[in-house]
Amino acid sequence: MINIDTNTINGYIEGYYGKLLSWQQRRRILTELNKLKFNSYFYCPKEDVEHRYDWKKKYSNKWLKNFKNFCFQGKTLNIDILAGLSPGLDYNFNQDTKDFNILFSKASELIKNGASIIVLMFDDIPDNFYLKYPLYPSEGKSHAELTNKLSLKLKAPVFLVPRVYADELINESNDYIPDISKYLNDSIPIFYCGKKIVADNNLLRQCDSLKGFSNKVIFWDNLYANDYCPRKLFIGPWLNRSCEISTLVNLTGMIETDILLLNFIRLSINNNQENNWDIILKKFNIPLCFKIILDYFSTPNKYINKNYFKNYINQIDACDFMLWKWKTPLSREWYPFLFGLKHDLQLLHDKLTCERIHKTQTEPLSFLIKKK
Repeated sequence: MINIDTNTINGYIEGYYGKLLSWQQRRRILTELNKLKFNSYFYCPKEDVEHRYDWKKKYSNKWLKNFKNFCFQGKTLNIDILAGLSPGLDYNFNQDTKDFNILFSKASELIKNGASIIVLMFDDIPDNFYLKYPLYPSEGKSHAELTNKLSLKLKAPVFLVPRVYADELINESNDYIPDISKYLNDSIPIFYCGKKIVADNNLLRQCDSLKGFSNKVIFWDNLYANDYCPRKLFIGPWLNRSCEISTLVNLTGMIETDILLLNFIRLSINNNQENNWDIILKKFNIPLCFKIILDYFSTPNKYINKNYFKNYINQIDACDFMLWKWKTPLSREWYPFLFGLKHDLQLLHDKLTCERIHKTQTEPLSFLIKKK
């Protein structure tokens, strides 16, 4: 078993729904990670069919060639590639030998083609294990033992994303994390999001479920993720996080935005000051007027004072300037969010006609707004 010091893991997760980067875009991320002194790229996009939905299907030779080249570039840039496999939707524990052989073969192929670490993932699957396998004593034990088995046979580092990956998901699964802790090999790290899926901080040892947990824990940070709310965009300083805790960030899948966010994270680590925004605006050629509306794009844990809504004219002017006079690759990614904000401000101040509401909003929302 290769010993990986998980205290040093930091970097990028391609782990969102709704977006799938190209290999060229992934290589841009690798270059940026190296430049910013991060060291890991976690490949686990939900939209990669062979990663999750159809995980039993082999990757094509073309895909493997691209992945190998990607891993080689990562190695030259001192970036470890973590490769996720998500068998949880239909892994059959009643036919464990058959499905395990498929899982092992696929993991072996990823390691052979350059992955440094395999991550076995059980996130975002139905909480129906006991209905499917009523004779099994424990879901947590089954997931832990499968991870142990893969780690032992693969002879390469294996990490785990448990089904319960935040305290707020515990619900009735009170025994899941304790059983993971009890049965998982002590050398296998797990990923965890904190008290909430979008956590206020990365102080994982404050989580109720992890008290007494002996395995190393890597923080999966969803602070900037927007796949669960695709009409919103979160940007800004990386706050209330300790850089001493092993952390990977799950971003947006918009390449220009993600590069900006990686720069913001590094800047926040190195220089946690208010002028970070000025540095980012200048570096990414963002108009200064964005500062008038930037609070609307704050991280999801920040709440805006109602007095902020009163600056209507200046905020509309800022939106218009950003929409019509700012032309960069980043501006094209932000266009729908800026236009959405403009509509929201017009609605808030009763400046949008019924016809315009009908044309620009979804039917249910249009109905609700006009009803009021």
